[in-house]
Amino acid sequence: MAKKKVLMTERIHPAGHAILDARDDIEVVIADDVSAEGLAKALPGVHGIAVRTAQLPEAVLAHANDLQVVSRHGVGCDNIAVDHLTARGIPVCIASGANARCVAEHTMTMMMTLARDLTGQTAAVREGRWADRGTFKAKDLYRSTILIVGYGRIGRLLAPLCKAFGMDVVVADIKLDRDLAAQQGVRAVEDFRPELPKADFVSLHVPLDETTRHLIGPKELAAMKPGVIVINNARGGVVDEQALADALDSGHVMGAGVDVFSQEPPQDGHPLVNHPRTVLAPHNGAASFLALEAAAMMTAQNILDQFDGCLKDEMIFNLDGLQRAS
Repeated sequence: MAKKKVLMTERIHPAGHAILDARDDIEVVIADDVSAEGLAKALPGVHGIAVRTAQLPEAVLAHANDLQVVSRHGVGCDNIAVDHLTARGIPVCIASGANARCVAEHTMTMMMTLARDLTGQTAAVREGRWADRGTFKAKDLYRSTILIVGYGRIGRLLAPLCKAFGMDVVVADIKLDRDLAAQQGVRAVEDFRPELPKADFVSLHVPLDETTRHLIGPKELAAMKPGVIVINNARGGVVDEQALADALDSGHVMGAGVDVFSQEPPQDGHPLVNHPRTVLAPHNGAASFLALEAAAMMTAQNILDQFDGCLKDEMIFNLDGLQRAS
């Protein structure tokens, strides 16, 4: 029996490796060079790719002459030439929902850290400025309004967490599940912009594409309520980072939680990196023990399901494009 060859651009949780290793019809190869040149050399004869953050542009994927599936260890696919694969009829799979709860918890952590200025309070204690404790006033979550832009896998988990803190929750999405919103007791809108002046917190959870690039720019930031806290755990390009830095400098935005950047890692001198009113993470919102294990297992299983002809539609990132082309 001819084996299917799977290339892993990076190692994943052992649980994912175990799923592939259990099959005697699968050969797994770990890439030792994820540069464009290294991957181009490794891809001929590969039937499936498991990818975390390695870049897979069209020029690289063109070398994968036997490719049947690309499986992303996560949900964002901006590192993959999706249109190229769609044109070839190749599904791009995602670990749908594997890390959603982890990112929702990460968002809550950033919100509370900024609302209570825990970074500043920690510095005050370490620097012996105990007398400054009276200068710190927490921004309450209770009775505050949060606008969640993107009511998908993460937004749907974040909403009830915010409700548990007594927050008024507004969710915005161009494809709303109004029944779920009603069940969760949250207000649902299709256009987020009219809600900006009323929100104490704005949290972003949308994919990055040409319709969402700089979704939050100078105009949207100016429309926000003075003292707002902005959280971006989506993709860096969703926010105009210089405009956000300017809004922080002016004091219009009280604080910003940023897990993602338009260029990763951010360049030296990035306006948000050393800003005193930011809480930052290195694109790590999905990196909990449970989330990494679940994502690895889904990444591996999606590859096998495509080989076996039983891949679930909800796991296919480019499903609409594949259906239009068929």
